[in-house]
Amino acid sequence: MYYDGHVHIEEEDQCYTCEYFLKGVMCPLLEALAVGVAHLEGDVLVKNCGFYVEFKRHLHLVDGAESTDNDVPPAGDDDAHTSNRPRRFHSP
Repeated sequence: MYYDGHVHIEEEDQCYTCEYFLKGVMCPLLEALAVGVAHLEGDVLVKNCGFYVEFKRHLHLVDGAESTDNDVPPAGDDDAHTSNRPRRFHSP
């Protein structure tokens, strides 16, 4: 982390995997720097922040995704580009 008029977070900082930083929620440390309660002079490597909350992703792999009728545009939708409603599907 360094300051040049703005606070910059680097990949080596613990902030990069913190829930506050990744979800766009205002981090208490960054908020203190922004309002002037704390001052940052020079470069600092954030490794053991007391406000750190690990950001955990909740992604799951889907096995055997099968094609359904929803994958194909409905019949008769060929002239959707001339109607007033927006197109819902990309044509191949």
